[in-house]
Amino acid sequence: MRLCRFEVRNFKCVEYASLEWGDLLVLIGENNAGKSTILSAIAAFLGGSAIKDPSLFRRHLTDTANAIELIGHFDSLSDEERSQVAVRSRMNGDRWVLKKRYWFEAGDDGESGGWKELLYSFSGAERLVGWPEVDGTWGAFPAAYEPLIAALPNRGVRPTNATRDALREALRLQRPDLVTFDAPDWVPNPGGGGNWKSNANSILPRPILVRAVQEASNETNSKDASTYGKLLNLIIERNLAQRPEMTRLQQALDEVLALFRPDEANPNRQAQEVRDLQDRINRSLNEVIGGQALIRTEAPDISSMVLPSTSLVIHDAQAGIDTDVGHQGHGLQRTLVITLLQLLADAQGQLAPGAVRVSGRATLLLIEEPELYLHPQMERLMRDVLHRLAAQEGTQVACCTHSPIFLDIASHYRAIVRMLKTPQGDAASHQVTEDLFPGQPLQADRQRLNTVARFDPTVNELFFAKRVVLMEEFSAIAAFERGAEVMGLFERHQRLRREVSFVDCNGKSNIPAFQRVLNAFNIPYRVLHDEDPGNPAEQANNQKILLLLPDGANQLHLIAPDLEGLLGYQPPSKSKPYAAVSTVENLHAQGQLPAAFQQAVCMAYFGQAAEPLPLL
Repeated sequence: MRLCRFEVRNFKCVEYASLEWGDLLVLIGENNAGKSTILSAIAAFLGGSAIKDPSLFRRHLTDTANAIELIGHFDSLSDEERSQVAVRSRMNGDRWVLKKRYWFEAGDDGESGGWKELLYSFSGAERLVGWPEVDGTWGAFPAAYEPLIAALPNRGVRPTNATRDALREALRLQRPDLVTFDAPDWVPNPGGGGNWKSNANSILPRPILVRAVQEASNETNSKDASTYGKLLNLIIERNLAQRPEMTRLQQALDEVLALFRPDEANPNRQAQEVRDLQDRINRSLNEVIGGQALIRTEAPDISSMVLPSTSLVIHDAQAGIDTDVGHQGHGLQRTLVITLLQLLADAQGQLAPGAVRVSGRATLLLIEEPELYLHPQMERLMRDVLHRLAAQEGTQVACCTHSPIFLDIASHYRAIVRMLKTPQGDAASHQVTEDLFPGQPLQADRQRLNTVARFDPTVNELFFAKRVVLMEEFSAIAAFERGAEVMGLFERHQRLRREVSFVDCNGKSNIPAFQRVLNAFNIPYRVLHDEDPGNPAEQANNQKILLLLPDGANQLHLIAPDLEGLLGYQPPSKSKPYAAVSTVENLHAQGQLPAAFQQAVCMAYFGQAAEPLPLL
C-alpha cells in the first residue's frame, strides 16, 4: 500500500492543500509557511487517534462547517490488503480512498456536547442482484443463490449476520455477474460499526514522525512509543523477519490457530473440543432464538509478541553511568537519528542468503528539517539515506527542509512542494506534477540541467529565493555582487543579500532549462546575459530564452556586447571570476565604473535601471 495523494482541509493554518505523492515528498518554504503542519496532518491521519484539540482546527473553529478533513488516496495495494474488511468492495478503480472527519458537536438544551469522528470511503455502493429486501429466511433468496447457500458451512435454519456475510463473500468470488456498484461517492461509516474503523486504521502505513526542535526526553522515556524506539523496533523487525526461527514460529502459530478455524474442505482439522463447545452453544441458542454461533480466533501479531519495549541510552564509560538520549545535545540526537535511518535502509535493502522478503505493513517516515544540527557532509549523507529509504518497497519519505542539498531540480522536481502564505494568512501549496521536458527535443535541456545541478547543488537555492536572477556564468555573478558592494547597495538595501539569488546556469544554452522549472513553480525571476551580436548560435539561444519568458522582454536585460566588452578587459584563460572582480574594483577606485554596468547591476537586483529609494 502506498499513499499516492493526500488532502488536508481546515487543519491548523491550512484551509485546503492537495499533494501528489510518489516515494519521496520534500516540502519547502519560509518559516511558518505550513510545512510542519502538513507532516503533522499526515501523522494524525495515519496514527488512528481522534483529534480533540481546538488548536489543531483552522482559526480554532471546531463546528461541523469547519471540520478537519484528512483524505488519503492509496494505490499499490497487495492482495492481502484488498481482502481486508475496510477495503474489499470499497475500491475506486485501483485506489482505496479514505476520509477522516473531525469536529465538535454542541449539545442541545444546555447539555454538554462532544468530539466527533467519522470515517468515509469513496466508493460505489455494492448491489447484489436479487438480494431480497427482507432476508430473514433462506427461502426469500432467488434460485441463483441456492447452490451458494447450500455450500455455506453451519448455515443454520435461518440467516444470521455471519452467514449473510459469508454468502456475500461467496457471491463476490463465485458469481461476480450478480455484483454491481453504483457511481462512486462518499459513503459514511461504510462498515456499519467499529470493526471497519479499527481494520482501516490497522492497515494504514505506519507513521514515524521525527520532529525538528523539542526536548527529546519527552519521547525517549516512552521507550517503544518514541521516535527512537519505533525506528529501533522497525530495524529489529526487518532483520528478525528473515530468520528461520521466525518462520518456524509462524508455522507453529498457524498449526495452533488451525485448531480453532472451521475448514470446509477438512472438517476434522478443527479441534474436536472446539467443535463440541460450538455445538453445545448452538443447541442452547436454537432453543431460544434459533441463532448460530461460530468460534473464531484472530492471528496475533508476531512482532508485538517477540519485540521487547526498547529504549536508547548513552553510556559514559568514564563515569560508568547510562544517560537518556534526551539529556544529550541536539547534535548527538540528530546523529543518532541518522544512524538508525541508515541501519533501517541497510536492513530493508539486504536479504540474508535464502531468506524471503516479507511484505508487512508499509512505513511512512516524516522528518522535519533533516539538515538540523548537521554539517554539510552529514547533510549529504542524510539526503542519500532518505533517497535510499524512499526507493525501497514498502517505505515512503516526507520531509520539510530549508537546505538546497535535499532538492533535485532535474530528476525529482515532482517531489518538491512549495508552501506559501496567502494574504489571508492561510498556508497554500504549489506542486508541479506534469513533465517539464516532454518529448525527445527537450531531453537535451533535461540533461544539461541535471549535469549543472549534480556538480553545483547550490543552484537549488532558487527554490528558496524571493527573486531569482539567471546568469550565464559565475564570473558575471562575481562581478555583479562586487559591483553592488562597491556601489553601496547592500548598505542602503540590507535585505538584498537574502532576497535575491543569482544562479550560475553554466552557459547561455542551459538557461531555458532553468526557465522551464521556474515557470512551472511560479517563482519570479529575471535573466541577464550577454547580447553577443554577430554570433548566429548565440542569437538563436537569445531567442529561445526570450520565448520562454512569461513577461517577455520585461524580464530580460542584455549586456552589450558582453560583460568583458562592457567593462573593457580581456578575459583570461584561467581565474575569470577573479579577473572580473578585480576589474570592477579598479574601475570603481578610479571613478570610472561604467554607467551601463551600474544600470545592469540595478536591473539585476531591483528590476529597473535606477536604484530605488531605500525602504525605511
